[in-house]
Amino acid sequence: MTFVFCASLKLLNMDFRTILNIGPSDNKIDHGCKFLLIGSCFSQNIGLRLKHNKFDCLVNPFGTIFNPVSIAKVITRACKNDKINLNDLIVSQDIYVHSEYHSQLSDVNPEVTSYKINEAIGQTYEYLSDTNIIFITLGTSTAYRSLLTGEIVANCHKIPAASFKKVDISIEESFYILKEMISEVKLLNPKIRVIFTISPVRHTKDGIIQNSRSKAKLVETICRLQDSDESIEYFPAFEWMMDDLRDYRFYEKDLIHPNEIAIDYLWEKFCHHFFDPETIIINKKIENLMHSIHHRPLNPASENHRAFINQLIHEIENLKLLHSFIHFDEELAELSATLKVDKD
Repeated sequence: MTFVFCASLKLLNMDFRTILNIGPSDNKIDHGCKFLLIGSCFSQNIGLRLKHNKFDCLVNPFGTIFNPVSIAKVITRACKNDKINLNDLIVSQDIYVHSEYHSQLSDVNPEVTSYKINEAIGQTYEYLSDTNIIFITLGTSTAYRSLLTGEIVANCHKIPAASFKKVDISIEESFYILKEMISEVKLLNPKIRVIFTISPVRHTKDGIIQNSRSKAKLVETICRLQDSDESIEYFPAFEWMMDDLRDYRFYEKDLIHPNEIAIDYLWEKFCHHFFDPETIIINKKIENLMHSIHHRPLNPASENHRAFINQLIHEIENLKLLHSFIHFDEELAELSATLKVDKD
């Protein structure tokens, strides 16, 4: 009995998970920083949280892109502000598309498709010119090569599969094209910080084994990039998901995508790694204000609610006085309009 009791005590003191701890970044991020986030869904997840906390950021202007070659190509083109022309477009199911860009930039009118893509290129060029940080999420090394052009594409746009060949991008190809891309970025903006991460989403449609090999290639690619340039940073979202949150309760119903709890956890890790204590405090104030802004009262026309709105506007204005780089223009306009409607 004594043995069992001691063993139980020992068991209670054990950690039943592998915890990944990394030190805080030496290069802190605050609300004065501008972000460009490009790549797979994780860039979208982090970008939306940055926007919610009033950081100046441009998130996936070309839509989600997963493979390193396609990511490098769109960033390099944007660095040169190299616009597309109508001859670059192809037709899929009566819609004009471009193989390097997401279908969200497509349209039944070729001029509209061209305009959307060129607007995104121009906007990205402007951001790259003076942004502080480019955050790139690599998703997979598995890609498709067009049999017509021989180029790796970012999106097949539902064009028949016979038009493509599935390929596995080598570490060497990924390394060289990403290194060349980084050179172009720093030529345009020498002070920019480059942060890589690997998507925690598993690409199981290609098979579990292929997904593991693909992620391993991406890990090695980024390792080589860091070896060649010590200024390149890595945020281990993939490792936190695979080794720390190693449980299906942290996944959506498809058992592939991280759920909201997991993304919140990774966002918390991002904050503690990159933000200084003052920025974290400001984020908390913004979060409280945003929660109040989205509050829905039982009686919007009541005097109590009008007083609540006026107090909220006052708190936002005070925060803006302390931190002039934080903008609540849309929220203030909405709150002022609410007061006007209630008064009318």
